[in-house]
Amino acid sequence: MMRKFILFTVLVISSLVGKAQLLQLSLNGMATFNETQLMVDEAGEDINATIESNSSVYLSVYSYYFWEMLNGKWQIYVHKRDVTWNDEINLELRREGKGRKWLSNGTPNIHDGSSYFRLTNNPTYFFRGRGLVLDIPMGFRLSNLSLTMGANDFETDVVFTIYDD
Repeated sequence: MMRKFILFTVLVISSLVGKAQLLQLSLNGMATFNETQLMVDEAGEDINATIESNSSVYLSVYSYYFWEMLNGKWQIYVHKRDVTWNDEINLELRREGKGRKWLSNGTPNIHDGSSYFRLTNNPTYFFRGRGLVLDIPMGFRLSNLSLTMGANDFETDVVFTIYDD
């Protein structure tokens, strides 16, 4: 009887672990910003610019399971993890398109995330979709920059997490 219980427990745990790994995210590219967009009229003033990334960043949703390929619903959450960052700087993110369906010419089923929102250190809902979608373009933007921050390098990691519905 104990042997059957252990076998049942192992099967339940392994099925839960397998379920947690059905969907995967892939991120290609790196957000870089062109400093020539910075404009300062007089010394001592803040920078009057919102700087948009001038590079391409693409997010893709993958799975090796047939059901997830066709119909799997998912949600993306995002947050930042500061390395050397000034809290006064606003880092914003948006989805700039829908990408493309895997093995299909149809329009991907994606909703939300098309407006810029400020990234924080807490996971925040970004957008949702269904099925496998490749090359979803992402746009980043910086604002609230000031010369009083000094000539420093600021770095933060952006963390994307996918959950299935």
